[in-house]
Amino acid sequence: MRLSAALLSSIALLGPLAARAAEAPRLNAMHVLGSHNSYRPNLDPAALAHQRQVMGERSAGVEYGHPPIAAQLDLGLRQLEFDPYADSAGGLYAAPYAGDPAKRAIMDRAGAKVLHAPVVDARTHCLALSDCFAQVAVWSRAHPGHAPIVIFVNTKEEPFNTPAIPDPPLYTEADLAGIDADAVKAFGRAGVIAPDDLRGDAPSLRAAALAGRWPGLEASRGKVLLVLDSNPRIAELYRHGHPSLEGRMMFGLYDAAEPEAAVFNIQDPRAEEARIKALVGQGFLVRTRSDADTREARQHDLGRLQAAVRSGAQIISSDYYPGAPDPLGLHFVVSPPWFEPGSR
Repeated sequence: MRLSAALLSSIALLGPLAARAAEAPRLNAMHVLGSHNSYRPNLDPAALAHQRQVMGERSAGVEYGHPPIAAQLDLGLRQLEFDPYADSAGGLYAAPYAGDPAKRAIMDRAGAKVLHAPVVDARTHCLALSDCFAQVAVWSRAHPGHAPIVIFVNTKEEPFNTPAIPDPPLYTEADLAGIDADAVKAFGRAGVIAPDDLRGDAPSLRAAALAGRWPGLEASRGKVLLVLDSNPRIAELYRHGHPSLEGRMMFGLYDAAEPEAAVFNIQDPRAEEARIKALVGQGFLVRTRSDADTREARQHDLGRLQAAVRSGAQIISSDYYPGAPDPLGLHFVVSPPWFEPGSR
């Protein structure tokens, strides 16, 4: 029986489509739940009362906390967030630890320190960013083959405009290089999914993302992917001399038309659901949030979570994941339909 030209043409087209369907899933096909400000400890009644006394009405938006980093990973979270302040000489944020020689020694070391805000909100599971990385690395080595962990490094340098809190120093190239070095020290170069691993021989990081060249999910097991979550000044400094972030350990947040574009951090999926869908469809990696400032939790509002799930964002952050502390007794839990509790 002879086949028509049209049928032959259809069969020819099915070949690449079938091959693409048979490809193993890549990193941008993942779906993970994470924690927001992962370093902030649980607020027991005494800590909550002290926070309210110090922060006043500003306390309401940060009345949440998390178990230790390893416990969060045990719960199945695969995205973490740390907020480092530059401290190139050491000692800038050491004052609260004057009575604790061990912690004071850590704070006196040179290197980025992790806290929400100096003086008023400095409680943290890990004082130095290098120690935060080390805690993740210890857990990772104890759980070989775990799903990749995404770590957002939210650099802080904006002034507080109040005499009560000293303005933090601006990040320098040396500070950013120090974060890269801390990541390599903790995880090893092979343990980091870096921009070079996406770009390969593509002309840019953006081109590689659009072409779907993310590393495979299976090949990414046991590794971390770091994202520099910064203001535009720091983002520009980080890519200066490193086109498409060549040689850098962290991805950054850049406009979708920029050669360094690969990862996006879009806070509110209700307002930008369509944009998230478009970016995910193009091959980019997107993180969004299911709740913020305790608002959704106080109102038992799952609308933001539902928008996040519909958007297709690969990473959803929450303060109220299954197993999270509940210092206010709100009984609000965020659990996307694809979330699987427990370490894997």
